[in-house]
Amino acid sequence: MKTSLATILSFLILALASCPLLVWGTSSVPEPLLDVNGNKVESTLQYHIVSAIWGAGGGGVSLHGGRNGYCPLDVIQLPSDMQWGKKLILSPYDNSTIVRESTDLNLRFVELLSGSEHCNELPLWKVDNYDASSGRWFITTGGLDGHPGAETLLNWFKLEKTNLPGAYKIVHCPSVCESCVKLCNSVGRFSLEDGVRRLGLVRDDEPAFPVVLIPARERSTSV
Repeated sequence: MKTSLATILSFLILALASCPLLVWGTSSVPEPLLDVNGNKVESTLQYHIVSAIWGAGGGGVSLHGGRNGYCPLDVIQLPSDMQWGKKLILSPYDNSTIVRESTDLNLRFVELLSGSEHCNELPLWKVDNYDASSGRWFITTGGLDGHPGAETLLNWFKLEKTNLPGAYKIVHCPSVCESCVKLCNSVGRFSLEDGVRRLGLVRDDEPAFPVVLIPARERSTSV
């Protein structure tokens, strides 16, 4: 029995319609971020962002008094690999549960510092605190949660793969406002006069800060 051309075309159209994400055998959806155990990173869970290089590479990220001694607080890296830092939540711009590579997201500490170093601000990362003497932008807190667009441009970060297995780099290159003039740099580390390793934007010829994601439930830390 002969099969008509119309029948074949109808079958192909139906097959393509049943697989909307497939375009010539590829998917446009970015890969999910993976924690150190190989599990998908979720926006409903808490994580430590820790150096992917053990030993001299230092520990996790935390908070420290601003470079002026006051608020806003600076995001820093702790010096010891035994210190995993403060817990964070990663929140994608589209409120999805699975957090994906190269996708705009908010990075928010679960809590701020207490006592004399407490600031009345949201513990959400933000590119701010420009230092004219060094030409550097540093990472602070006080960003606005959600609301993707021009008004929140400095609050968005992405995690992208590095050449180190299982490691990512933090990038500030927001896509939430395509028409906006914006910074587009990886996040690295800088040791200033006080010896504290602060996080800030690096130039293309400078190394990014390689990190891994450790589920917070694996160990409790208070730094």
